[in-house]
Amino acid sequence: MVQDLAAALPFADSWSTREVVRFGTPSAEPFLREGFYTEAGGADADRFLWAKGEAELALAWGAPESRVAVLDLRPYEGVAAQRLEVRLNGTPVDAFALNDGRFRYLVPLPAAAQRPGENRLRFVFEHSASPASEAGSADRRQLAAAFHSLVVAPSSDPTPQDLVARGAPAPLAPAPESGVPAIEQVGPSVVRFGLRLPAAAELRFTPALQRAAVGSDGAVSMRVTIEDTDGGEQELWSRVLRARDGPAKEVVVALPGAAGDVVRLALYAGGAPEARFAWARWSAPRVMGRELARPAGPTAAGRTLAPEDDALADALRAASGRSNVVLLILDAARAQQFGTYGYARATTPEIDRIAAEGVVFERAYTPAVFTLGALSSLWTSQYPDRHHAEVSYADPLPRDRLTLAEALGGRGVRTAGFVANAVAGTLHGFDRGFGQFEEVYRRYPDLGSRGAAFQRLLPEWLRAHAGERFFAYVHYREPHFPYDPGPPFDTQFGPDAPLGRDERRDRAWYTDVNQGRRTPTADEIAHLVRLYDGNLAYVDREVGALRRTLEEQGLWDRTVLIVAADHGEQLFEKGYISHSAQVYEQSTHIPLVVRIPGGPRGVRVSHLVDLLDLAPTILDLFGLRDTPFAAQAQGASLLPLVSGAARGGDMVTLSRTVWERPVYALRDARHKLVYDTRTGREQLFAIESDPGEAHDVVASEPVRACFYRQTLLRLLAQMKQPRPAAGRSVPSGARPTAEQCEQLKALGYVGEGCT
Repeated sequence: MVQDLAAALPFADSWSTREVVRFGTPSAEPFLREGFYTEAGGADADRFLWAKGEAELALAWGAPESRVAVLDLRPYEGVAAQRLEVRLNGTPVDAFALNDGRFRYLVPLPAAAQRPGENRLRFVFEHSASPASEAGSADRRQLAAAFHSLVVAPSSDPTPQDLVARGAPAPLAPAPESGVPAIEQVGPSVVRFGLRLPAAAELRFTPALQRAAVGSDGAVSMRVTIEDTDGGEQELWSRVLRARDGPAKEVVVALPGAAGDVVRLALYAGGAPEARFAWARWSAPRVMGRELARPAGPTAAGRTLAPEDDALADALRAASGRSNVVLLILDAARAQQFGTYGYARATTPEIDRIAAEGVVFERAYTPAVFTLGALSSLWTSQYPDRHHAEVSYADPLPRDRLTLAEALGGRGVRTAGFVANAVAGTLHGFDRGFGQFEEVYRRYPDLGSRGAAFQRLLPEWLRAHAGERFFAYVHYREPHFPYDPGPPFDTQFGPDAPLGRDERRDRAWYTDVNQGRRTPTADEIAHLVRLYDGNLAYVDREVGALRRTLEEQGLWDRTVLIVAADHGEQLFEKGYISHSAQVYEQSTHIPLVVRIPGGPRGVRVSHLVDLLDLAPTILDLFGLRDTPFAAQAQGASLLPLVSGAARGGDMVTLSRTVWERPVYALRDARHKLVYDTRTGREQLFAIESDPGEAHDVVASEPVRACFYRQTLLRLLAQMKQPRPAAGRSVPSGARPTAEQCEQLKALGYVGEGCT
């Protein structure tokens, strides 16, 4: 088995004596300020970012000094005679016409235009054009040029002059030749790879001088080191290569460590004492072993079971027989506030009773801490970076994604949806495939989005379809904001004070807290938690009422009941109230309780699962595992886990916030990485021993942090899809109706501008 390091290069860590921006790789994100499209173009071997008519970078420098930049770019082919003006902190420093193809330009960065600290480098193009002008294209972006790399160095450094010469390498890039993967590296620099070792691990590569360096009589010092999680860097191999040397042979380096160990492997390139062109080439760099540890990730075998493990669920499938399925979603319900998850207050006695009669998934997570993303994942069994790959995170669900309701309805299952949150409804296309879909605040305006509205609607629907096999989806608003439970729930867990009723319903109070303009008191936060708990207790009562309806109509013993949430809620544990913006446990850890008639009772499953697993589970319950839906699903049925099967130890869950450049959380059984794509800031928690995420161990465990970060970035890249092909429709954001606007305002999603 082989791990190709050239293919992993876009996600690797790198350092150079010069400032290097590799556009289209995650390392470039902290430099970007505006004017760049977020998706990388090109193949993995040669990534780039498209820029609009104006684009800007932020670079951090010490004292001003004369610097130069090497800018590697290509004008958009739809623009003729492109020109570029470069400005440094608002001062024009260069202007020139671009060549028709890809080219490198040497740009002066005079000290007089610099300032200590952050410096803004702005690119102003004379023209831009849209691919939509081409017949049949739906790509409406305005493109000016493709940015490949930027290198900044002191004017006294001769390397920038060398890099604009013909045949010069990129500062650090994959450079395959004759189909052989390779990495070319301009020294002095180092590139580091976070790896999980296979058994009998070894590194193989062929060292060489880059071709242009040979012609320039260059020399380079090459070195390989390894670090384990205990710290300390160990050199494994080194050599100085000169132009006069003959071709080198392949090098084989044994990698110390046991199978499964996390290590950081480093490739160094430096200048020999007499050398100017320290340009190294690592040909076919790869880590090999007899048995490769399976890569962690949503696309890995952690979700795939052996046939014998899958067969463990056959008895459960038979027991569920002709059962119906009712899926209950409690909006913004965090697991830690449920009795069955260990909460001291009696917030969820009805759900706890259901849990005692069924299965509790102790470690269930949401892929998105906002409703639109979470439900898109639930209905498609795809992560947000897959189901919204071609469009904004805030757009409706793309129509080419098959939904669970479509898969069920296409096989004759009666489907119905009942929602109390406008975001979960027709506004974003979530009604697709349902035979009946009701937004209850429209049907019963006197009750609005209150859970009691379902008591008017569900009994009648259940009675009408009791003789059919059905799937019903019920989405409660509670315990979501506003935290306004009515009596007796407003005082069930303590006094209704000190927050006033108007204050706690006003988004402005929470906004002031979240943006640091107001610091809430301990009593205010305690009151806020009591109100949240009251909301949860209220919806728990409504779940009990639904249970009694099912019992009265003779449906309880032939209906699978699933209770879950779309995401959790922060209640100021990390200085934030609400959801959408953080991926800590309070926002990502959700309840998941499943009761199957004739199935196991009082079972608790500790394996990692998430909302992507629900659609395959529901299809499995209906005996419909062979639908076209399976081809797109990234989740897997939970029935084998309920029956005692074990998922692989490499299983992870992935969660994200809103925004085009979000914060992600990657979690496995022992560790959790929180990574901000805008800034590059990261946190690592030993989540098994530190479930409260109190201690960030990035500084003390840099090797492990490197491994998890590179794993995350690789997984995200795997999930990205190409932009829409010519003629393919790209959906724009739907405009809410007046009723939907009122509901969105009530839930704290939009301001007064919604009409």
